[in-house]
Amino acid sequence: MGNKPILEFAKIISGIFSNKEQALGNPKNFAHIQIHIRPLFLKSFKCYAFYSEQRYQHDIWNPYRQSLNKLSQDKEIFIMSNHKLKNKEKFTGGALDMSILTGISKYISHEKSGCSMLFREVNTGSFKGNIETGRNCIIQIGKKNTYVKSEVILNNNSLISEDSGYDKETDKKIWGSNHGPLVFKKIDNFDDFIDINWS
Repeated sequence: MGNKPILEFAKIISGIFSNKEQALGNPKNFAHIQIHIRPLFLKSFKCYAFYSEQRYQHDIWNPYRQSLNKLSQDKEIFIMSNHKLKNKEKFTGGALDMSILTGISKYISHEKSGCSMLFREVNTGSFKGNIETGRNCIIQIGKKNTYVKSEVILNNNSLISEDSGYDKETDKKIWGSNHGPLVFKKIDNFDDFIDINWS
């Protein structure tokens, strides 16, 4: 697969992102978080795929979010679908050590319905992403089902993200930042891994 636009987008979205600067500047309202989005090299996927891990910097071996993402393109829209991992603890630390990810394709259970992120280029090399419409990406918090709203602004240097959850019945906000989006800077690239032979 050698689709140049999707490869360029893949280079931009993959890497290590940190909001250290934001957290140090406002530690009361923002924890120090890292996001790793690592390209996978597994022929069995027959598509572009990533392993992603999100965690607090002080607790690197206990990520609060792990998923497998598949990247596809529909005209001018880049689609990052989210897929659940069975026994995800088995792959904890895969963001730091790729050898941990061996065999990950056997542990994909299903796509998370309604949870794909749709990205559009708004300026050259700059993208805006929103979760697909329909209020169907559901996260259970206690006994409440909350639907997710998510918006991402992305370029080759930064990722700005704001996620929040709302009560499915009342539309009342249940979780998410009350202090604005998380502002991440890209601190490492995986560009060298992505070329026309990547699949």
